[in-house]
Amino acid sequence: MYVLHALWRADGRLGVWAEDAGAFTGRVVEGVRHPFACSAGEVAGLLAAVGPGPAWLAERGAERWVSLRLPTLGSRPTPSPDLPVGATAKGPALQAWRVPALLFERAEAAQLLGELFDPYWPGTTVELPGGRSAELAYGASLRWLTAVHDLAWRLVGRGRVLPALVEEPDGWAARWRPAPDGPARREATALAAGCPPIARAEDGAERTGTALFTTVLDALTDQETRAALASDGPSTSRPDSGVEGWIAALHRTDPRLPAPPDPALAARLAAWSAGAEPVGDVRLAFRLAEPLGTAPGDPDAAVADENWRLDVLAGPVDRPSLLLPAAELWSGGPAFAALAQSLGDPVEAYLAELDRAARICPELRGALHRTRPTGVDLDRAGALAFLRDTAPLLTAAGYGVLLPAWWRRRPRLGLAATAHSGPAPGSVKRTAQADRDAVLDFRWQLAVGEQPLTQQELDELAAAQQGLVRLRGQWVEADAAQLAAALRFLAARRDDPQLDAATLLRLALDDSAVVDGLPVTVVHADGPLGDLLAGRLGRLPGAHRTPPPPGFTGTLRPYQERGLAWLDALGRLGLGAVLADDMGLGKTVQTLALLALEHARGARGPVLLVCPTSLVGNWQREASRFAPGLRVQLHHGPGRTAPDPAADLVITTYGVLQRDTAALRAVDWRRIVADEAQHIKNRSARQSRAIRSLRSGPRIALTGTPVENRLAELHAVLDFANPGLFGTAESFKEHWAVPVEQSGNREVAARLQKLTGPFLLRRLKSDPEIGEQLPAKQEFTVRCNLTPEQAGLYRAVVAELLRRLGGVRGVERKGAVLAALGRLKQVCNHPAQLLHDGSPLGGRSGKVERLVALLREALAEGDRVLVFTQYAEFGALLQPHLRHRLGTQVLYLHGGLSAPRRQELVDRFQSPDGPRVFLLSLKAGGTGLNLTAANQVIHLDRWWNPAAEDQATDRAHRIGQRREVQVRRLVCVGTVEERIAELLQAKRELADAVVGAGEQWLTELPAEQLRELLTLSADAVGE
Repeated sequence: MYVLHALWRADGRLGVWAEDAGAFTGRVVEGVRHPFACSAGEVAGLLAAVGPGPAWLAERGAERWVSLRLPTLGSRPTPSPDLPVGATAKGPALQAWRVPALLFERAEAAQLLGELFDPYWPGTTVELPGGRSAELAYGASLRWLTAVHDLAWRLVGRGRVLPALVEEPDGWAARWRPAPDGPARREATALAAGCPPIARAEDGAERTGTALFTTVLDALTDQETRAALASDGPSTSRPDSGVEGWIAALHRTDPRLPAPPDPALAARLAAWSAGAEPVGDVRLAFRLAEPLGTAPGDPDAAVADENWRLDVLAGPVDRPSLLLPAAELWSGGPAFAALAQSLGDPVEAYLAELDRAARICPELRGALHRTRPTGVDLDRAGALAFLRDTAPLLTAAGYGVLLPAWWRRRPRLGLAATAHSGPAPGSVKRTAQADRDAVLDFRWQLAVGEQPLTQQELDELAAAQQGLVRLRGQWVEADAAQLAAALRFLAARRDDPQLDAATLLRLALDDSAVVDGLPVTVVHADGPLGDLLAGRLGRLPGAHRTPPPPGFTGTLRPYQERGLAWLDALGRLGLGAVLADDMGLGKTVQTLALLALEHARGARGPVLLVCPTSLVGNWQREASRFAPGLRVQLHHGPGRTAPDPAADLVITTYGVLQRDTAALRAVDWRRIVADEAQHIKNRSARQSRAIRSLRSGPRIALTGTPVENRLAELHAVLDFANPGLFGTAESFKEHWAVPVEQSGNREVAARLQKLTGPFLLRRLKSDPEIGEQLPAKQEFTVRCNLTPEQAGLYRAVVAELLRRLGGVRGVERKGAVLAALGRLKQVCNHPAQLLHDGSPLGGRSGKVERLVALLREALAEGDRVLVFTQYAEFGALLQPHLRHRLGTQVLYLHGGLSAPRRQELVDRFQSPDGPRVFLLSLKAGGTGLNLTAANQVIHLDRWWNPAAEDQATDRAHRIGQRREVQVRRLVCVGTVEERIAELLQAKRELADAVVGAGEQWLTELPAEQLRELLTLSADAVGE
């Protein structure tokens, strides 16, 4: 395992270094060099493994040594809390160590931190040079710095920056400074308080967390602002003095001024910046009132439509619910008296704050010239300018803004696309199918929202040429330039009434679709495409149920026939599909039935199937069994030959795909099928990039877990099946992932489900029809007691964690909690797993003793059992112990075995006279395998991700199982295992709906709740 660290040096450069967990078993190097740090070349390799962006930037890093003051015990530094090497003993002293690092200048540093930012990634498996895979985690310092950069990036994106003149050691400079609003200020305070000590470890640089945070935020804000300005075009002038010189320096890469600035300029800037902050104790709000309606045809209608009013409201800052019209300030009545009690002189405070607001809203200047200002009148253009431009600025500055209700849900002026699936001129009509490249009869119209405009309304709108227009009884924003562009567009497209189906689909699925600068607000279609977009795929020809083709030798259940029909219908539209049925419901057999059906129709050309190594043999046997008419080539193993274009089905693995990308790219694949498609959920991983680079017809993704941890995984799978249909990863995150994952927005989740519904089919074992075809499944929670040895270790880990939490915050706190949770799970399993001392297992763990009793009972009843553990190392300790205690053979499957050896173990267990206990590591054996010989499943330790546990259970509870399946989850009484099991049950509904968030949510618990969660109860220890 590797951990990436980072520090912001006193010279303004970013240093990135790394630790290697494996090095902690090596020799100790005396002196000043850190014995466990990776070389600079290894750091570059780790960055390259994260993705192409960090890889490109790593080449620009300078290899240097940095000196850090690190906690030290004896002759070596203590391990990072992010490394799984046990708790750190008390009493370390700080000592300077030299560490090889890559140093990045400010521009590259900002890019790199942006590339590395991922709040959902505490660690993952990456591919390293030489074909090795390893666990890579971000250290507390890197997580903190990427979070600071993300805040700076968002402030710049929202325009929350101010220009400044700064005197620096080498002279005066023009800088951009952050100007956070209320929420951003709270976030900044939390980040400053949560600065991890490792981020301040540079030897000789004594900085507080607040000082370092301010330095980093200022530097990154300045850099990102300059990058944003550079994207708008370079500054062509370079004056050397005065205001122009300062402005030019704000745009240049070099911010320095050639000469000291005019003192008057510095004073004016200081006064202007001070005016950006609230003054006094009064809070203002602005309410825009629209004109009263007039009857259609009324000659006074045009005049009435110009009478908009912007009223000012005032109230004390500490009572935001108390807002009174400004007219009350001049009345001297009870309202004035109430304000006077809170504000002293409310009139003076009101006028001072109104003057500040006028700097944002110049229209208020006219009100200030009056004796008793209460608001201003606006015409229609002024009202639109306030709605569109000024209101957001006032809101960002902390003012209240009250707008007409229709503005927030106003319909957009845009284009309506209507398509007919009839034949194009000169073509032959096809009634049974359409395809993605088919040419459609097509018509563009101008629309308001989803309502196309009539020619008369269009003429009226064109004649009005005003920003706000009353149309069909409601106000519509109509930009004159946009309206003129729309009319030109319609005129140009009148003689070209055709569009291909793929373009139409992209327009329909992308909420932000734009054509020639005009938003597409609605798409209508008839025929198969219309049914697809409306979610009526069952109306497609043959889509209700498709019987097995002649070349298919199996029997399909009714829901599998519908799955085959759905796959076939999408394929005939030229579209990809994500078949996401629950594990064990027959995704393999539905796919083979589809290939046999297409082969029977005369489809020719090879289909590439990519799967994990452990499933190669299963696909080969199932294809021979169910679709014997397909010519199958196995592209796997050291003696593999080039892909055969004459084959019907070519089976390969994700590992071979990476190595043979060039050879596979040379073939035009009729289809590509990605089995266990969660293997391509990380878009930047090498295997994901390789499979997306292949040329193919419609693609199919097979996965029982389209979402394991976050919605980016869903987008990756959907985008593989239908490239580009769901927009970029960034737009998908903005429109869907952030509202659903961070805000829990159920409405957005429902819209996302509707959007993806036509392309993603998911049936659950809990569905009534399917449940009738599966044997029953009983689930039990088996509670175990700790031994006194386990209890002592458990209390020691909890005490160490609670001691550490008193001095850490933010990202370092999260790392400490996650590391402690992992150690507590190991204690609950067995002391030997935590201590790594190779000591015997017998009699020291209540959970292991309970496991032995359960297995003896199952063997006595003639049952066969799967035992899952998430720790491969613990499985290696447990196998010989179980074999000795049970007096029977115990198989053990883990990730270190070759594919043939894994298949051999599966075949032995599945044979009628095979071993009756099968121990598996959850990561290697939790997906893809068919182990229906077992009718009992035991989860020895909790993964704390319901999706991962359910996948593992489905190795036995699947189509082909004829006996009732019993599932047992072992938890230790009174420990974190039992309490989290209860919390998980409450979270399962949300996890099933959209996302399973892993263990990250636990790190956010307050200290008292965390103490309650972790502390042993009185009944935890057995006698």
